[in-house]
Amino acid sequence: MKNFIPFKKEKPFLGFSGYGGGAGGLVLSSSVKTPITATGGTKATPGDGYTYHWFTSNGNLSISDGDAAMDVLIVGGGGGGGYDRGGGGGAGAFYPLTLNGAPGTHPITLGSGGAGDTSAPGADGGTPGGDTTFTYNSTPYVANGGGGGSGDAGTNGLDSPGNGSGGGTTGSPVNASPWDAGTGGAYGNPGKGSSRNGTGGGGGGAGSGGPNAGYQPETTTTAQVGGNGKTLPWIPASYGSGGIFAGGGGGGGFQYPRPNTVNPSPPGGGGRGGGGGGGAAHNGQPNTGAGGGGGDAAGGNGGNGIVLIRYEVAS
Repeated sequence: MKNFIPFKKEKPFLGFSGYGGGAGGLVLSSSVKTPITATGGTKATPGDGYTYHWFTSNGNLSISDGDAAMDVLIVGGGGGGGYDRGGGGGAGAFYPLTLNGAPGTHPITLGSGGAGDTSAPGADGGTPGGDTTFTYNSTPYVANGGGGGSGDAGTNGLDSPGNGSGGGTTGSPVNASPWDAGTGGAYGNPGKGSSRNGTGGGGGGAGSGGPNAGYQPETTTTAQVGGNGKTLPWIPASYGSGGIFAGGGGGGGFQYPRPNTVNPSPPGGGGRGGGGGGGAAHNGQPNTGAGGGGGDAAGGNGGNGIVLIRYEVAS
């Protein structure tokens, strides 16, 4: 007789669901991000599903937990405006990025606005704005300042020291030379050339700038207006200048047509240029990185830089 092999009843195969995989199979790792818990700056949770951190002075973003995505905006300091038919200051760089949360202390240093030119005729223009730096996980993310607007010494507008916007050029027709406005970088625009009638060119903004070369026609009325600022879909209107940042400063001095009123300012906080007859310029709006206005006398100061951060509230 052949050897008898008894039948052994096995447990039924449960598939991968018995291991927590369900119909999708065995889960080896999770891609779900952990909500961020952090402090620093002015913190607000306005009820739109996000938490915001608004830095208007130097400080730290301190993350205790979480690796979810963060929206970040870094803006450099705006440049100062020029003296006496001076060009407007260029806006600081408008630098957006997305970073994943990383527990630790992450330093933020804001760029100061450049000083407006307040010296006697013959001056060289406003001072460029300072750099704003967000050092995150030991990596520095830098938004450079905007260039200064030129004064009536008949010099070119100053370039941004890096990736911001350039300053506008003087409207003083010294030797009838076609002075150029300052150039802009990756997160800005060039300044504007002046009109021959004696109005300084506006500084470049994050949203628009130039043309930056030479004099524009005497009847041009847009040369003195600073470049537009910029916004992002996630920025609330309560921040910056109606949610807009990094506008260029207006050019100062005489205008076409008359009368010599204070020159207009575009969206983004740029300082208005001083009107003809010795008008002083306006400063760039604080906490916007906007350029200062050029004056028919003293130039305005640029606005300081900012950092704005948001992330989702834990559900």
